[in-house]
Amino acid sequence: MASIGLKKGKYNKIDATTKKYKTLTDSQVPTLPKMVESKFSPEYNSAELYGDDALAESDYSFKKGTLSIVVTDDKDTVCAELLGNDVSEEDEVTSTVNDTAPECGFGHIVPKIIDGVKKWKVEFFPRVKFTKITTDRKTRGESVEFATTNIEATVFPLSEEMNGFSAGTWEKHKTLDTEAAAIQYLDTLLTPATN
Repeated sequence: MASIGLKKGKYNKIDATTKKYKTLTDSQVPTLPKMVESKFSPEYNSAELYGDDALAESDYSFKKGTLSIVVTDDKDTVCAELLGNDVSEEDEVTSTVNDTAPECGFGHIVPKIIDGVKKWKVEFFPRVKFTKITTDRKTRGESVEFATTNIEATVFPLSEEMNGFSAGTWEKHKTLDTEAAAIQYLDTLLTPATN
């Protein structure tokens, strides 16, 4: 199986009061600017207890992870929402030392080829916190170079049941036969649960 692309980065903030994702505006799940790249680096616990000269207990469970995303644009309203910045009615963004990034759910779609057949894999993290957004700037020289935006987030396991996901969940994925089915599945994961 080979990954052949990356699409549709979507997110939704977690409502700490209801323990669900936020109610959607116009039934639309918020979307990141077009994605260029995504990397996930998990961290696992590494605890071992020895007794009677042998390994008696061990813990190699998931602790947290770093999600690094590259997008085509640093769209002001999206970046401000991810970092908890203030946006005025005139779309002016103000960052302060008191900004608090909200916890969100995040997922994207990975087109793949499996045994010669195209499939779409949804990779989803139910609890992430975006920590920084950086963009390199460079003067135009003899040729045009496109600049991209780097977004970094920390992935956490759920500390309690949230939006229908059990405590301890930190990732879900599913491979589907059509892109439309993958989009619908991702949107469903990021929609407030009805129960």
